[in-house]
Amino acid sequence: MPSLSFSKIFFALSVVSVMVISNAELVDDVCRKLGHEQFCLEVLKSDSRSKFAKDITTLTKIAVDVAAKNSTATRDYFLSVKTGPPAVLTSLKDCIKSYNVVIVEFSNCFKEEDCSLIGYDIHDAGDEVRRCQAITDSNGAHDSFITTSNNVTLEFSGLGESLANLMCDKTGA
Repeated sequence: MPSLSFSKIFFALSVVSVMVISNAELVDDVCRKLGHEQFCLEVLKSDSRSKFAKDITTLTKIAVDVAAKNSTATRDYFLSVKTGPPAVLTSLKDCIKSYNVVIVEFSNCFKEEDCSLIGYDIHDAGDEVRRCQAITDSNGAHDSFITTSNNVTLEFSGLGESLANLMCDKTGA
């Protein structure tokens, strides 16, 4: 009887280890197909849910969720800045509004019924970040932390849009 229990446990562990290996390969394969391979790997491997993802849709949702969390943290940081050069403070007012839109776009994109609109919403988030950067540049604050934050958010947007496009191509939507 004890050997039967051991056999069941061994079999279950074998199946789980094969699933984890194949899921890690899924992340590697998907990221390899994108122009953002290193960033993609960093984002997806930073989230433990990726280990259990079975398809590109799940990976895309994870990446967009991480992007939404990052954008929320960025917006919250912008809100916390109370002193600094006038060009930065002026830029932050508009950039906070832009990041509010970015967060909504990332958070709601999977509510779309048409797959192609998911990528469109993510692209819109990137457009809002570019708008923030244009304001920052016009105010003379282009070398500030706002630009660094925008560059990271644009990477998230590019990754999310690429994953969404790959996802839509795979699903045929």
